[in-house]
Amino acid sequence: MAGRTPLASAAAVLALLLAVLAPGLGVAGPASAASAASAAQTTQATQATQATQAAQAAPATQATPSAPAAPARESSSPLRLAIDELTPSVPRADEQVTVTGTVTNTTEETWTTVNVHAFHSVAPIVDSATLASAASAPETDDLGPRVVDPGTFQTIPSLGPGESAAFTAFIPAGRLAGGDGVYWAGVHALGQTDSDARDLYGRARTFLPVLSGERRQLDAALVLPLRAPVRYTPGGRVAGPARWAKLLGPGGRLRNLLEAGAAAGDRPVTWLLDPAVPHAAMKLAAGNPRASLAPLPGAEEPADEEGDDGDGQGSEDPTDPGQPLPSPTQPTDVPSVPEEEGEPEEVDPEQAAAAAAAEGWLALFRAEMAAHPVLSLPYGDVDASALQRHDPDLLVMARAHATSLLVTLGIDATPVLASPDGFLSPDVVSASDPGTVVLLSDRALQDPLGGTPSTGRVLDRTFATTSSGVAAGGPGPEPAAGAVAVRQRVVSEAALRLLAGDDSPLVIAPPPSWDPATGSAVLYTQFDEGLLRLRPLSALVGDDVLTEPQQAGDGVTGEGGLPAEALVYGEPQVSAELPGVSVAAAAQRLDAARLLDGVLTRRSGLVAQLVEAVLPSTSYFGRRAGGQSATWRKRNVRGTRWLEERLGAISVETPLRATLSSDHGTLGVTLVNDLDVSVTVRIAASSQGGVLIEEQEPLTLRPRSRRLLRMSATATRQGTDELTLRVTDVDGNPLGASATYPVRTSQVSGTVWVIMGIGAVLLFGTIGVRFVRGNRRTRLEQAEAEARAAEEPGESDQSETEAATR
Repeated sequence: MAGRTPLASAAAVLALLLAVLAPGLGVAGPASAASAASAAQTTQATQATQATQAAQAAPATQATPSAPAAPARESSSPLRLAIDELTPSVPRADEQVTVTGTVTNTTEETWTTVNVHAFHSVAPIVDSATLASAASAPETDDLGPRVVDPGTFQTIPSLGPGESAAFTAFIPAGRLAGGDGVYWAGVHALGQTDSDARDLYGRARTFLPVLSGERRQLDAALVLPLRAPVRYTPGGRVAGPARWAKLLGPGGRLRNLLEAGAAAGDRPVTWLLDPAVPHAAMKLAAGNPRASLAPLPGAEEPADEEGDDGDGQGSEDPTDPGQPLPSPTQPTDVPSVPEEEGEPEEVDPEQAAAAAAAEGWLALFRAEMAAHPVLSLPYGDVDASALQRHDPDLLVMARAHATSLLVTLGIDATPVLASPDGFLSPDVVSASDPGTVVLLSDRALQDPLGGTPSTGRVLDRTFATTSSGVAAGGPGPEPAAGAVAVRQRVVSEAALRLLAGDDSPLVIAPPPSWDPATGSAVLYTQFDEGLLRLRPLSALVGDDVLTEPQQAGDGVTGEGGLPAEALVYGEPQVSAELPGVSVAAAAQRLDAARLLDGVLTRRSGLVAQLVEAVLPSTSYFGRRAGGQSATWRKRNVRGTRWLEERLGAISVETPLRATLSSDHGTLGVTLVNDLDVSVTVRIAASSQGGVLIEEQEPLTLRPRSRRLLRMSATATRQGTDELTLRVTDVDGNPLGASATYPVRTSQVSGTVWVIMGIGAVLLFGTIGVRFVRGNRRTRLEQAEAEARAAEEPGESDQSETEAATR
């Protein structure tokens, strides 16, 4: 078995012989065996003492700065031990310590005569650096002697496969006699099966501080984080309603956190809140509406839907720096429009369960936010250092959105910057508002004068440092974030500060996987029994800091503050940031949302809805270390495509070809709006120079409508030219839709027109001359006839006389 010394093996063999020879085995047998093994324990104690002294003499090993807190661990030993309680948690040297818990058989064999003994180290740990190093000691290290005195251990006669049994073991008074400090303490399980000889087959351990002298109270603040990944679908709905139903429902982590806050009662715990979490719960409770293009209630109708007399302006341009940032949406006010393709028409059971869980959670949330002080993160728990590096405007938007939402909810909160690993770049600290509190890990500061203060000022900003030891949790093999493990780490860190004469407060931020349902009650006892005095974080950093704007100093140090170089932020931290491509994908999605919102004739809440979906995609949860950066980036890419599809629903239709038979004329095209809302757009035309199109005025299109547009065109040369038409917003930003078609120009030269004019003059002149001459000839002929008639009158009379005589 790994970890056994030869002497320990010999002792085990001797114990087995005694057990076989002793009549009426039971408790007496193992007790005799344990007594026989006492010599081995003495040797182990010597080895453990030497190991502890070596650890204290060696320089402390600093953990990787950006490494996440240790994950939950579970022993792979055949006999798995779990410590449920350790009392007292901070004993005096002359007090007995009781260890209770369970032992579980993880094998397929039956174990017999299972003895559970307490153990402890001989020499204490006396500084935090050594404690941090010791927490990573291998599970199989021999840390101290087992307590084998009769009546101090538990014997379990038989333990079948999968069975568990409770145990109680004791460390007698006076055994922790190496002086004040932090000892190793825990339990060992010895047992045997038909195929395995009797030996050590299970371990559990934790830290146990001993303070025998006069005890002082150490100020402490407990920060409870309401943080969670918030994801949205491309259409703007909260993604994963089933997951949210578990988080917000009874037994869920977010529900347990609020219940832990309620259980604190008058204890002044401090909340660290991402406003995007309750906002997502509000949306789920309201039926989880998707992003809508529909006008907001009260939005003004356009002056002229046809766009003939109005000024053609749509909604205000959200990209204009002079315009206010979009206000947070109220899910119950989001207007509904007919469901689009790909969106479910009915609420499924998962959605209904999430809505019910969200309603109950929100009721508890509102009560808790009114009962205890609140620190507000930027909206979406954004990676502040990454945004400050790649797109500071997004960080400004996250801060403003958080403030607006909390004002709407009636929550009084102090703005804060805090990353899960406790590191923040100097750039983001110096760019923060003067009233912002900077929450750092104690590993993120290096005071040139030595030590790391718990509170103070750096870069003219107020900071508080959380204990990296507490964030790491307890030692293995048990889960690092277990209730007892975290509590014992808290009291151990506090005891070492008191022993060192350091009265700086202890800021407690439990490990991310800490379960408040079981851990909070165990931890609260330390604030009731006198070692720690719980105070709001605002009281530790100074209430005036959180209520009075701070005057900027020289930009490098504040009065009595640390120099800028004290902030630790090197290549490991920069490499851990959210990638720039992920930030760019988020910004591109917001740009598309602004463009679409800008063409809507009546104001909508689209930009605000998309801001609330985009900002959480730039959170710390999307960092490289978690392997989620590509996944979160793809969500934004799909969201951008969703917006582009709707922009593409506003299009222009053209003929296959057109002819312009003179240097001026009109060309007809059709504008199409396939959206369910009115839009105001323009047409922008371009060509190779043969055809010039007069600038078009904005045109308003009704929902699901088509509009014929006649454009004034001018030909500058004869031939065929390619005319390209693009749909844009009123400022000329292309929406995406375009069409290109050939236009033939048949312009006639001026000389030809002159010749044709002269020909026409000659033609009509000739016609006129001939007409005049014809008329003259006719009149002459008539005159000649009349003259002849006048010259022959007698001849006519004679004829008449002759006729009458006859």
